[in-house]
Amino acid sequence: MSLTKIGSEQWDFVDATGEESRLPEAGAPAVSFPTRWRVFGPLEVQLHTTPERLADAEIATAAVKGHTTIPDTLEIGDKTLEAQDVDLDGDTLDLGKDFGGYDTVFFQNGTGREGQQAYAFAELELDEETEVTFGAGADFWMQWWIDGTPVCDTLAEGNGAHPPSRTDHVFSHRLSAGKHLLGVWLISGQASWVLKAGVLTERDLALASVTFSDRWQFLPDLGEIRPPRRDASSAGASSLEWDHTMAIATDRCLGDETIECEFQMGPEGNFGVILGAQDNGHYYTVQAPRWGQLWRARGFWIAICKADGSGYLRILNMQLMPNVVCHRNAWLRLKVERRGNHIQAWVDGVKGPSVTDETYGPGYPGLTGFAKYIVRDLKIDGQPAAAGPAWEEDDHRGQPWTRPVPDTSQGDFQDSAQLLKLSDNKILMLVPICRKDSDPLDSRENAGIHRILSRDGGHTWSPEGESTERILGMCYTVGPGRIRAVDGGGEPFALNYRDSADEGRSWSEPVAAKLLGDWERDILQEGTWNGVLGSSVLNDGTLLAVIVHVHKEREKMIPHKGAGTWGTEIAQPYCTLSTDQGRSWSEPVPMDNAALNDGDRPDSPCAGFSETSVAQLPAGPAPNGAEGRIVALARPFHSPFMWQTHSDDGGKSWRMCCYAPFSGSGAPQLVATRSGYLVSIKRGPAVSLHISTDGGVNWDEGTIIDYPASFNGSMIEVEPDVILVAYPESMGEIRPSYIRAQRIRITPEGPVPVAF
Repeated sequence: MSLTKIGSEQWDFVDATGEESRLPEAGAPAVSFPTRWRVFGPLEVQLHTTPERLADAEIATAAVKGHTTIPDTLEIGDKTLEAQDVDLDGDTLDLGKDFGGYDTVFFQNGTGREGQQAYAFAELELDEETEVTFGAGADFWMQWWIDGTPVCDTLAEGNGAHPPSRTDHVFSHRLSAGKHLLGVWLISGQASWVLKAGVLTERDLALASVTFSDRWQFLPDLGEIRPPRRDASSAGASSLEWDHTMAIATDRCLGDETIECEFQMGPEGNFGVILGAQDNGHYYTVQAPRWGQLWRARGFWIAICKADGSGYLRILNMQLMPNVVCHRNAWLRLKVERRGNHIQAWVDGVKGPSVTDETYGPGYPGLTGFAKYIVRDLKIDGQPAAAGPAWEEDDHRGQPWTRPVPDTSQGDFQDSAQLLKLSDNKILMLVPICRKDSDPLDSRENAGIHRILSRDGGHTWSPEGESTERILGMCYTVGPGRIRAVDGGGEPFALNYRDSADEGRSWSEPVAAKLLGDWERDILQEGTWNGVLGSSVLNDGTLLAVIVHVHKEREKMIPHKGAGTWGTEIAQPYCTLSTDQGRSWSEPVPMDNAALNDGDRPDSPCAGFSETSVAQLPAGPAPNGAEGRIVALARPFHSPFMWQTHSDDGGKSWRMCCYAPFSGSGAPQLVATRSGYLVSIKRGPAVSLHISTDGGVNWDEGTIIDYPASFNGSMIEVEPDVILVAYPESMGEIRPSYIRAQRIRITPEGPVPVAF
């Protein structure tokens, strides 16, 4: 760590360095990029894996090289494709909109959208011989030809950056005077089917050179500041960088201050400003978190937090902001004032959260966040403090997590794990580990399940080999060394179980569980999809499963339906119980008393549920009469808050669903500790933890315990009021990507990291 001069200012970039970069004057491109394109597709065959794409590259090349002018039809194998002429929208060709059928349906398997193929052609005419530099980006694979000559290919590693831009991939070609045929083969990703392309100027090229940089970039010609961002393609098809970034202005120690800027964020991550920094581990921060859930919820939050050197950010106040748009490419204005011990935030003029806190006095301002963000027009005004701390360059941040499986010899992507407590100190972690250099989607479906064992309550871990079967579903301990896995879903829906008598080394053949009572009335209906998206073991050993009931056909009635079509998903929660360790399951009951008046016949239950976390409080005395209460917290579809409900009769009936005071997604986890504390961990903001000490009636403001914004983790109590949580660093978009683990003591004052 060292201090860096940027212009007349002095900055501490903590884990990185920084530089000021000047851009060339803005100018016109060498030639106008064509705006009218002839598009062919979509093809019937979808390509999901790298080998499939590389194998079909020869077919694609033959199809394109056979033409010297824009074709009227296109022959692909034994199929003849008809043309559709499309105009670029600026620099964008959105095939999802042009072809339709690419609506974002949450429960649709990603493979249903990924891998669709299309071809696009356009002509470029030059008056004289010219060296033309093109730029392009696509979600998510593309190959380009000019006059039949291949010039750009991302089939193996994908686009890298997401969302794509026309400076993601740069290629130059010297073209003679006259007409030239541009051809591009486009293969869709999971999120969209978009091409961005154009002819680049010298300024575009300079910007492209700093898009992926290992240092902070100060661009005075644009008034922008950009944090370090790893080169996605060199990292192995990485589109997101979850590392925490900090830049602190160490040449000014301020008491009262005002910080203003505009900011733009990527699809996931946090951006914030720092106030009152005593060092790089102790400061206030005002942050705007973003995760995928919030776009479809139209939810924008702002949080005021305090870093205390533990590696955690303690949320002091977090507020859902009215009247602030959630466009992913929006530039938003943040204003933060600190006057004495009072902090107030605004976004786009909308007054946000405020706090009064005495912890830190005068200190240093700065910027912070993780993943992609850009800051512009930063203004820091304030009165220099008469007395304040001298700046220290040492690392004071703290790291509460460890990597239980640091070895990548079995693969470089460790996916979502399951934790099972086999005995007091013996804990089994079942980790899917995906092979190196594989597609995230393909590798996740074919990952081997590796057994990682701790014999000391999660302090240390050792590999114990790979399971003989790829086990999916909910795993429970049903006796010494015995594990039962229950898998629910499919079409038609079924519940199956299989057993392991050797701690997960080998597994029996699956056995169909019995469905008791009437499942046809509410669950097994034509045109619906059902999946088990939550489970728990109750105090008496009863198994509880949450079935989310989705009405797929209703979604197809709305033209151009997508994630932005608020309120269109219909996913209802039902609870089923097993008193014989998963061999049979009770008739499902709604997890919502949707009655206008309590006691009336309820309407059909709330239709906004997704992954649902469930925990039962201890049987002893509890506040608010909550002893033995079963509490459920659900990831919402379109609500900006999580859904919360509970049962006081062992899951046979449920209270009306209400809003929890926070949002969350990413397969949230819920545990009730032996002292009766409820602990929720989820995605958003970042990886955050909330505690309730009164059975879920009230919750604390929350604590950000880490930054990778995927979560999809697992959590158990390993000793009284100490939890162990394990979660992946990514969903495969970063390589290598490890499992992280934390041991956390739960107290009424908040979570405390426990050293490994």
